[in-house]
Amino acid sequence: MEIVTTARRFQLTPQLKEHAHKRLQKLGRYFNNIIEAHLVLDSEKHRQIAELTVHAHGTELISREETPDMISSIDRVTDRIERQIKKYNARLKDRKVRRPIMEGPPITETEIPEGEPEEEWGPVVVRGNEWHRDPISVEEAIRALRESNAEFLMFRNDRNRKVGLVYTRPDGNFGFIEEEA
Repeated sequence: MEIVTTARRFQLTPQLKEHAHKRLQKLGRYFNNIIEAHLVLDSEKHRQIAELTVHAHGTELISREETPDMISSIDRVTDRIERQIKKYNARLKDRKVRRPIMEGPPITETEIPEGEPEEEWGPVVVRGNEWHRDPISVEEAIRALRESNAEFLMFRNDRNRKVGLVYTRPDGNFGFIEEEA
């Protein structure tokens, strides 16, 4: 991690610079991909301002603190960035957890082995029997769907002999999909 320290309107002492570098080096514990940390220290009358910008892989975190003492400004700004880094890191981990595991092509029905299932977490094709063999109308299909308490029902439409699907929507209504010609 590259650390850049800039002082505006006051003289930066070596002790202050060393304190800032020690605090900024600790940020690497929480996130490995920090490219650069840019600390701007400013003095305006009685206010001591510390502004920290952290460039990490794919994001930029910014924090600003002002107190009467420069050391406390540095401490507070690094604490705020530390919290931001922890939140960002948690968000990245959460995003990775939610991502479905899709390794390789999906398993087709002919490839499903008979016998004991393997201890593998991946997509599995399970045969369903929500198919009405005789041609029926859409209204009859919805009635059959209600009676079966299934999520969907495939059927052949008696009007045009096309394959159709009725399903229960999250809002409680029914959806209808029909094959195109």
